[in-house]
Amino acid sequence: MVKKYPKYEKIMDYIIQGIKSKNFTHAVPSENQLAKTFSVSRMTARKALTKIEEKGFVKRIPGKGTFVKKKNHYTSGFFRIRPFRKWAEDLNVEITSEILESQVVDPPENVDKMLQHKGQVVLIRQLWCFDKKPVRYAIRYLRADLCAGILWENLQDGSIHDILINKYHLPLNKASQNMTAIVLEKEIARLFKVDPGYPVFRIQRVLYSFEKPVTYVEYFMRGEMAFMDTFTPLLDNSDFLRNDE
Repeated sequence: MVKKYPKYEKIMDYIIQGIKSKNFTHAVPSENQLAKTFSVSRMTARKALTKIEEKGFVKRIPGKGTFVKKKNHYTSGFFRIRPFRKWAEDLNVEITSEILESQVVDPPENVDKMLQHKGQVVLIRQLWCFDKKPVRYAIRYLRADLCAGILWENLQDGSIHDILINKYHLPLNKASQNMTAIVLEKEIARLFKVDPGYPVFRIQRVLYSFEKPVTYVEYFMRGEMAFMDTFTPLLDNSDFLRNDE
């Protein structure tokens, strides 16, 4: 059963996901534009923008508009995304995975906005282990119009990323992601074989082929191990050279 939300919350979700996925990087739609798009009153659109401002995502400037609030955070300029198998090689451990679910579904609320796709999506839930110890769990949604055949691939031993690039010829050349530290609830804690409340990192990532979103994935990674994979510094030595040396 799809949960019903107040109209202003639907607008909030739309704007916030647009900011997180980098679709809105400067200004966000005006009250008039939102009212027309969502078939609501300007008062409802105004309430949504006010709530988003209270959450710290935007700044409203009277007479000018509503603008994305710039935040100080790490970006791909500091870090890069590594293939998971490379991490296993560095640690000299055996990597195995298990496909827990793979099917075609209707996109959950907000996933359709992040993928800019109203049609069906492929859902894949996968668990990775290092030396039989669960270390990463993923819930992935792929656009069915681009990736329908992925259900018939050997996903347990292969890499979805590699398949999309090399077999489906989708150059994945852009990523947008955010990371938060959370504690696990009962269902996912059971997959990690830990007690509820165990600390993990939750990474939400959208991968693009040029400007077209292809896949959205939520990763849950063991807290004591995640930085070894998630944050791999990319340093340019010239940044550290002084002009007088």
